[in-house]
Amino acid sequence: MLKKSLQVAAALVMACTMNAHAQSDQSTPAISEYNTISVTKDITYREGESDSWKLDLAMPTNFGSELRPALVIVHGGGWAGGSKSVDVYQEMMVEYAEKGYVTINVEYRLTGEAGFPACIEDVKNAVRWLRAHAEELKVDPERIGTYGHSAGAHLALMLGMTTEEDGLEGDGSYREYSSHVNVVAAGSPPTELGRDVPMAKPIWWPIGYISADHPPLFLIQGTEDPVVRPELTRDFVNKMKEVGAEIEYLEVEGGHDIAYASQLKVTDPAIEEFFAKYLKP
Repeated sequence: MLKKSLQVAAALVMACTMNAHAQSDQSTPAISEYNTISVTKDITYREGESDSWKLDLAMPTNFGSELRPALVIVHGGGWAGGSKSVDVYQEMMVEYAEKGYVTINVEYRLTGEAGFPACIEDVKNAVRWLRAHAEELKVDPERIGTYGHSAGAHLALMLGMTTEEDGLEGDGSYREYSSHVNVVAAGSPPTELGRDVPMAKPIWWPIGYISADHPPLFLIQGTEDPVVRPELTRDFVNKMKEVGAEIEYLEVEGGHDIAYASQLKVTDPAIEEFFAKYLKP
C-alpha cells in the first residue's frame, strides 16, 4: 500500500506539471486592461517570507451597483509542482471575469517548500482575503465558487467540505473571515490517498468528510484516468449520495487531462452551467 500510495502521488506530480510555467518574478503587481475586464497579477494575500502567497485577480470593469459572484481557481500539480501561471488557469480566470465573475487564481506553497497541510491552509487564506476585500471588489460573500483540477480539485473540495472547526485554517491572515465556499467544481479529483503515508490522514482528504452538510459539488472524471482511478471517484460520489449530499457527477471518455484537451467541448459548458445555476443572479 505504501508503494502504491507513493506511486499515486508521484503520478499526480508528473501528470500535472508538464504544462506548468514559471511564476512571475515581478516585485509589484502588474495591471493589464482587456475590453471589459481588468487583470492584476501577483497580489499578496498573506504577508510573510513565502513567495507563494500570491494570487492573480480578474474582474469586470463595468461594475454598477450589484454585487457579483466570485470564483477561486486552484491549480493542479500533484501538490509538489504546478503554478497559477499555467495557460489553462490564466485563460479560465479571464473567461469567467468576462462572464461577470470576480475571479482569483491562487498560488500556494508546494510540498517542497512546506509539508501538508500547508497547501490547504494557503487556499483557505486566499478565500479569506477575498472575503476581506469583498466590499471594494463588489463581491457577494454568499456567492463564492471554486474550481480545481487534480491536486487543485482536492484543494477545491477541501474548501467546500471543511469549516473553521476542522483545524485547517493555519496561522495566516484574515482569520476573522470565513474560508468556506458556496459551490465546488472539481476535475479529476483525488478524494483519498493510501492510509499508510504521512500525507494520507483522513482529515486532509474529502473522503474524511462524508456528509450532507456541504455546498453543491460537481465532480468530473475521465474513464481512463491512470492517476485518479474512476472507481474511487464513483465510490466517493455514491457515498455522498447515500447521505443525501447535493452532488453532481460527469464521467467523460479520456484520461487525467480532461480539463486541458480531450473533452473541453463537454466539460467546459457543464462547468459553466453548474456555476451559473448556483452563483449567477
